[in-house]
Amino acid sequence: MARVRWSAIVVMLASAATGWAQEVKRLEPVVVTATKVETPQERLGASVTVITEEELRTYNYDRLEDALRSVPGVEVQRSGTLGKTTSVRIRGANPNQVQILIDGMRVKSPTLGQFSFSDLSLDAIERVEIIRGPQSTLYGADAIGGVVNVITKKGAGPPAGAVSFEGGSHETFREQAALGGALGRFNFALSASRFDSRGQERTFDNDDADQTAFAGRFGVDLPWNATATATGRYAKSTTDVPNQGFFPFDRDPDSQQQDEFYLFTLRYDQKLFPWWEVAARMGQLWDNQGFQDGPLPVSPVFGPDFAFNSQINTRRREFELLSTWHTGTVNSLTLGLEHRNERGRNRGTFREEINTRSLFLQDEVRLFDRLFLGGGVRFEDSDAFGGEWTPRLSLAYLSKETGTKLRGGYGKGFRAPTINDLFFPDLTGFCPPFGNPGLQPERSKSWEAGADQKLWENRIRLGFTYFRNTFKDLITVVSLPPFCAQAGNVGRARTEGLEFAADFEPLDWLLFNVNYTFTDTETDDDVRRLEVPRIARHRWNAGVTVTPVRRLTLFVQSYVLSRQFETGVTPNRHNPGYYRIDVGGTWRLLQRTGLLEGLDFTLRVQNLTDENYAEIFGFRALGFTAMAGLRAHFR
Repeated sequence: MARVRWSAIVVMLASAATGWAQEVKRLEPVVVTATKVETPQERLGASVTVITEEELRTYNYDRLEDALRSVPGVEVQRSGTLGKTTSVRIRGANPNQVQILIDGMRVKSPTLGQFSFSDLSLDAIERVEIIRGPQSTLYGADAIGGVVNVITKKGAGPPAGAVSFEGGSHETFREQAALGGALGRFNFALSASRFDSRGQERTFDNDDADQTAFAGRFGVDLPWNATATATGRYAKSTTDVPNQGFFPFDRDPDSQQQDEFYLFTLRYDQKLFPWWEVAARMGQLWDNQGFQDGPLPVSPVFGPDFAFNSQINTRRREFELLSTWHTGTVNSLTLGLEHRNERGRNRGTFREEINTRSLFLQDEVRLFDRLFLGGGVRFEDSDAFGGEWTPRLSLAYLSKETGTKLRGGYGKGFRAPTINDLFFPDLTGFCPPFGNPGLQPERSKSWEAGADQKLWENRIRLGFTYFRNTFKDLITVVSLPPFCAQAGNVGRARTEGLEFAADFEPLDWLLFNVNYTFTDTETDDDVRRLEVPRIARHRWNAGVTVTPVRRLTLFVQSYVLSRQFETGVTPNRHNPGYYRIDVGGTWRLLQRTGLLEGLDFTLRVQNLTDENYAEIFGFRALGFTAMAGLRAHFR
């Protein structure tokens, strides 16, 4: 009997050792954002992270912002509870210096110059590509810190569907339905969702949020190696705003915001010859935002009778034409033309429009399947500020024998002044306009150097990057006597730091991951030198994912941030550092039965320890929050 027991233990140990020794087979992601054409990630000199649909499902994210929190160099900040304004910073760059795309279409507000991720549902997302570092050569204005590109899911295989329902803390509910597949030459993917939450501010009932969203993609394979694709998204959100905008620590019982977001893109791709392919894209965005706030009960500036209402409607149209020539496997040269029209209208105050024309050239050289050189230049001409040149160079060297990759890059970038920066009027009646038509773009120079290493048959994956960014002509608020203000190019800043990431997969069912970002910043407004506001000097992310049996996946994720410097309060102070721990998992309740592919029970608990913290000073983040649900797949 003992001999049988020991024999079983030996077999188990041998099986585990075999699992440890086998190479982990991972498909190298193909990235389009970094070069505008499909390129394996290992050939890129830029720092790239890809979040897949599988990861979104494994960790039961209900908001895309939570998936971005674990990316090195990326900092997500939400102004309070679910549904509130949510911005992203990359390597110390401000949110208005990070370009946000959906299927290659810019979605930041033409008036504010920022995008709130609370407006973006998880419907029909195939993957998210995050490129850290300047990308103005390919994407023009506002791509100083990097680019986040959300790519819509393409239907494939026999038609299949999924429905899910979640409910939990703060009377939060989320329902979603999706359907997709391919029928001959046609493919489609459709999704719809609804989200409701009451928030946590119960002093008065003004912390609710809700959203209704739809997304879809239709494609067709045409003769002569051509494809046509149409994608679209719609979201309508209503959000209570319990904090007064001027004084975030003062509660406001009746302010509310509505946002209606429409987006569609059309794309045509054709491979004319093995050495020549072309693509054309057009898209249009509408983003309409309303805000209402009744008389404030107490306001040290405006008094008790002040009320504020606004309706800001924006629109953007983009047209892009790409032509790519290939010289065997050695070289790919891309020429791009783009026209962009942006319009902003604030009811009763102003209506303005800006046109921008661009021409760019991107070249990728591949030598011996080891050395990859990239270079490009872009010229962008705007009605508002004239012309701007932005070059970029990148390099990657790959040693397949040792699993080593060396990479680096240098580039210039710029941020264009927004419609508000240029044309926003004075609302007081006794000051000059806040907007300044004489503004010039913010400009930057950036470089990075890094290395990636794979060890132990790809079960250990390491990455290290050093980066440095310098900014000048930053657009800031300039005080004018007696009590007025106007936008002006007076600021300078520097950010530099280190990014480190490691994945360790000792067993096929066990994954450890950790990353750390160090960011040192300094800003200079000709008066004094300070830290760049709202940038954590130290930032850690760590997690464990376990699949002990095929039907069960469990995870733990943790986030730790050091304190951040804050301005706009008297005196200037620091927002305390904090940590957050999230846990959860998925349990397959039912396997395939008839049309039912599977039924899963899902759980995600955020802020397990009920930490009291604020991602933005004065706006308290959610405490302990649990969401549980069922997710059914049909085929």
